[in-house]
Amino acid sequence: MILRTFVLVAALLALTAALIGVWVDAATWPMVLALGLLVAGILFERARYGAIQAKPTGGAWRETSERFIDDESGRPVVVWYNEVTGERRYVDLGEV
Repeated sequence: MILRTFVLVAALLALTAALIGVWVDAATWPMVLALGLLVAGILFERARYGAIQAKPTGGAWRETSERFIDDESGRPVVVWYNEVTGERRYVDLGEV
């Protein structure tokens, strides 16, 4: 979590510098776009892949042996995996 926050802050500072660079020279727009995508990816990653979700039902879902403590909630989490789609779902161990 600390590393993610550090990378996000560094990317935001670099994005700010790139936006100032656009003011000086319009040729720096590609850097603004690349840094904007980096910031969006960092923010999207936690919302998409890290959040605890509901237990999956049906299909090719299977419970894995992977378990960990969620950083935000402090709750134990188990990982479910769908072999057909490759999707992973993080489920509160109390729901299983």
